[in-house]
Amino acid sequence: VEFMVTPRTILLPTDFTGRCDRSRDRAVLLARAWGARLVLLHVLEDDATIPWDREEAIDRAQAKLESEVQNSDIAICTRVAFGDVTSTILDVAAEFSVDLIVTGISRKDELGDFLIGTTVERLARRAGLPLLIVKGRAEDEYRQLMAATDFSECSRTALITAVDLFPSAAITLVHAYHVRLEALRGREGPAAAQQAEIAMELDAFLNATALPHGTQALIDVNVDYGDVCQVARDHVQANVVDLAVIGTHGRSALATAMLGSTARALVGCLECDVLLVPQSSRANQPAHHIIR
Repeated sequence: VEFMVTPRTILLPTDFTGRCDRSRDRAVLLARAWGARLVLLHVLEDDATIPWDREEAIDRAQAKLESEVQNSDIAICTRVAFGDVTSTILDVAAEFSVDLIVTGISRKDELGDFLIGTTVERLARRAGLPLLIVKGRAEDEYRQLMAATDFSECSRTALITAVDLFPSAAITLVHAYHVRLEALRGREGPAAAQQAEIAMELDAFLNATALPHGTQALIDVNVDYGDVCQVARDHVQANVVDLAVIGTHGRSALATAMLGSTARALVGCLECDVLLVPQSSRANQPAHHIIR
């Protein structure tokens, strides 16, 4: 049985800074499209060295949260909490059975790449559910998706999640490769041989991926030689991609240790929004029937 999974609850942590408006607008757009509940969270870090009125701080933050979204089309919950930011976000996500966390990006560095903040990296490592990192303005639904793959199980989960969450979007599967040193030393055409090997791997990857009937034929494929960031960035720019879907860990990363180096690099170098998907993503579990 195929389940078309639609998130029922979206969590939007906000610190009320200017960059949060983009993630807020995207979260509202998704909540409206999916008929999902939107949970707005603001975390106050409990610093005993700063004298302040705890109740007054809560009341101020609560008032700000309630004024963040003026939309009668969606169900909205607000929560103000004290504690460590990452741990509190994860606690609230568990309390509300959140299916997706939406967040913003810190800023750009001197090279023009986006900086992935500590909280975002910790969430990507520990949340166990998809994390949407919003960079662009939410002017429309996601229409053009790129799913990066290294043929790992985590990239398979990312592709399934992309199809499940955005069934009407166009999806291109992108794979970057390098010619191995052993192939360069051989007498036969190394590039042609490796391309044939990749084509076989790609077919095996897609055939082993549980996609809805007819979906596989609609997925475009882009296999290109080069660094994964450059290949992905070129594809995003040439095809006006508005969302890249990436598994948090590929073949070479330690799944429990850190956000995979490739995933971190892609978050930094791509101009479009990025959906990070862990291998154990709850988005791919059968939907629970909830009586409201």
